[in-house]
Amino acid sequence: MSSNIKVKRICEFCGNAFIAKTTVTRFCSYICNSRYGKRKARELKIEASEKQVVETIAATTASTLVAEFLTVKEAARLLNTSVRSIYNIIQSGRIKAVRLTPRKTLIKRIDLDQMLVLPEFEVPELKARKKNPHPKLCYSMSEAQEALNFSERALWELLKRNNVPKYRDGKYTYVLKSDLNKFSNQKD
Repeated sequence: MSSNIKVKRICEFCGNAFIAKTTVTRFCSYICNSRYGKRKARELKIEASEKQVVETIAATTASTLVAEFLTVKEAARLLNTSVRSIYNIIQSGRIKAVRLTPRKTLIKRIDLDQMLVLPEFEVPELKARKKNPHPKLCYSMSEAQEALNFSERALWELLKRNNVPKYRDGKYTYVLKSDLNKFSNQKD
């Protein structure tokens, strides 16, 4: 049974005008119909996935908010920081934590809240870095070895044992001549 009706319609997928033979035709071709169906199915999957993510986040946040003890990962998520940062805070002593097993550390929620109530952290003033002495006033390490007639290892051990300051300039290490002259006088 064929229809003699010819209705001018606009395709819901591509937006082109076409002549339909029925009043309920929505698409200009089978291809547009298929593509519309695939797009609709994809949108439904994405919507379901987004809904699931929102529910998971809500459930996780709700469980984290009411928990008395938090894992390090939950504390990091709650403070919006990294797990490593939480471990650093624990090591610094600003939060008390209990290590149940090598892989399980728990933090009291109350301690975490109290850490945030503490007075603000004062940023220490940075001291100006000392300038290195001029290289004319120093021996390079090879010059120091020749001056004292020491091996490289013996020189380093001497400097380390006597807490003699060393200065770096690029790839070279220097020692003040005045510091080394003390040792050359002792050697004689």
